[in-house]
Amino acid sequence: MHYLQRPITRRAFLSGLLAATGLGGLVAYGAEHWPLPPPAAGASVSLPPVTDGFAPLLLVADPAPRPDFTAYLGEILRAEGFIGLRRISFDDQIDQVRTGAVIIIGSVPLSAGQVAWLQHFVHAGGGLIGIRPDPALAEIFGVRYLGSSQRDDSLFPIPATGISGPLQLHTVYERVTVQGAEIIATGSNGDPLVTIHQFGAGRAALWTFDLALTIALIRQGNPAWTNQERDLMEGLRASDLFVDWIDLERIALPQADEHQRLLSRMIEEVSPLPLPRLWYLPDNASGAIIATGDAHGSRVSHIEQWLGIVERHDGTASIYYTPPPTDASGRLSRKLRWMLSRAPVIGSTLGGDDPLPGPHHVQAWRDRGHEFGMHPYVEEGLEAGYYRHWSEFIKLGYGPLPPTVRTHRILWQGWVDNAIVQAAYGIRMNLDHYHSGPVVRKTDGTWTMGYLNGSGLPLRFVDRDGTVIDVYQQATHLVDEHLMPVFQTGYEVGFSGEQAAAQSIAQIAASVDRYPAALGLQCHVDPFLIGGPIAGEVARWFDQTLAYATQVGLPIMAAEQWLRFIDARRASDLQELNWDNQRLSGTITIPSTRFDLTLCIPETHRTARLAAVTIGTDRMPHLQRQIAGKTYRVIRLTSGQHQVQATYT
Repeated sequence: MHYLQRPITRRAFLSGLLAATGLGGLVAYGAEHWPLPPPAAGASVSLPPVTDGFAPLLLVADPAPRPDFTAYLGEILRAEGFIGLRRISFDDQIDQVRTGAVIIIGSVPLSAGQVAWLQHFVHAGGGLIGIRPDPALAEIFGVRYLGSSQRDDSLFPIPATGISGPLQLHTVYERVTVQGAEIIATGSNGDPLVTIHQFGAGRAALWTFDLALTIALIRQGNPAWTNQERDLMEGLRASDLFVDWIDLERIALPQADEHQRLLSRMIEEVSPLPLPRLWYLPDNASGAIIATGDAHGSRVSHIEQWLGIVERHDGTASIYYTPPPTDASGRLSRKLRWMLSRAPVIGSTLGGDDPLPGPHHVQAWRDRGHEFGMHPYVEEGLEAGYYRHWSEFIKLGYGPLPPTVRTHRILWQGWVDNAIVQAAYGIRMNLDHYHSGPVVRKTDGTWTMGYLNGSGLPLRFVDRDGTVIDVYQQATHLVDEHLMPVFQTGYEVGFSGEQAAAQSIAQIAASVDRYPAALGLQCHVDPFLIGGPIAGEVARWFDQTLAYATQVGLPIMAAEQWLRFIDARRASDLQELNWDNQRLSGTITIPSTRFDLTLCIPETHRTARLAAVTIGTDRMPHLQRQIAGKTYRVIRLTSGQHQVQATYT
């Protein structure tokens, strides 16, 4: 393929360069040969803020045995939409805690005095969540420890929780017998795994296993299998970590999300007051489509054709682009051609009928709300590949680098090495966990659809020692090359565009009906470059899938736009909360965001029922949603400060 349609002479090149840029052009020519300085290390991720005054949800952040997943537990709570989350330390903040709060504690070793304090706190009416806590708290949880640990594959929640099961575990649990506690979930042999107990005026819920570690293992695969070829496809990929790890009989169930929702349900059960929280998705939508497309050497016309389908359904999308390879002289020649293509009279001649994307094309797409990011090849090594493609991206004038990415061939190193390298480039969302290949095929040859990483919602990556990395893991669930013979790899279902659309629509419908999710979608731009029948089939799948999503009210979003919403949701806060056993009031602050956030207030709390909700002086309409079998009143909120009051009878 000839990427430059007409050869450009040295005289035209230099004349155009000097006319357009003068001496600066000569500097630019030299700069093509200069290496760019590598970026700085990625930003660190902090725990929730320290408590200042009353907060309804408190995470104990005292040192615990390594690995310590307390910070990741904070990420889970934020993902579940809890606002007003704060951290406390038993050493210097315990006096600030009021009985109306819920304390969440992990495997922190406790002194006799701290155990006594927690006993008094719960007995007086406080709530306590223990995630594989110190066995010295057994009396509060209403259990007796049997002094042994065991590994089990499955957790079976009781139907009253509204949680689907069974859910995979991958971790050990402490064996207990109940002494007054109610069993909420068991292992396959009947051992209690989650319990709740009335202790005096308060309640305490126990997980006998490390829930945060369990969710990390479901989402990120088996760390013992890092850098092992297991999925039969050439190259180490994220999917190698999931072979014989994800139960394909349960892949249609977002297991990590259901584990999280069980936690949120039990927090509600032990809380002394009704806890407001935020819905997962923008504009009170039941789901979202994160539309992306990898593009390898595609021209402007191919990308415009692809974006035209997205825009027909009022969406935005992310293009991950790999330019055709070239050297410094070729790169400079391209840049000159782009520059001259915009000149009067000679522009159309020099630019060609169908150019490669130039910076002006990229800016125009961004102005329309789309994302244009890099799609790095890392065959020569993760760090080398990211540096080379980042450098090329910047030198071609495509910068600044957007904050989301997908690696070519979804090649993956270590357990979270990709995320660590990406964080150094300011990338904050990764779409490499990808539903494709033999890993999602049963032994009888049946192909599956669903949630390879057990999740339809993004969560930041966590390293083996519990360190949270400032990069969100957003899975790619609906994949063209999995459903259709886009590249004839032999690892595809083989559907037509119509059949593939029906399959994708069924997964979207299941998500809307039961499992709120932001479904990542991959539609390569390449078929539009290749042309022929496959281009028509892929376009048909893409168009029909997006049409259905729009029909059921799902926003179609670029990954960068989705990330901005997540950041706004995460930064939202609840302050000045008061509860007098009848009225709940507080101030909710929401940062600037294009999309509305949705406040969820429990319809019932203990024996009380929600009568009315006002925002400022306005009474809110009676709209509802269910999360984990519990009904909530939902109110859409725009950016700014809102005075909220909920009255219960």
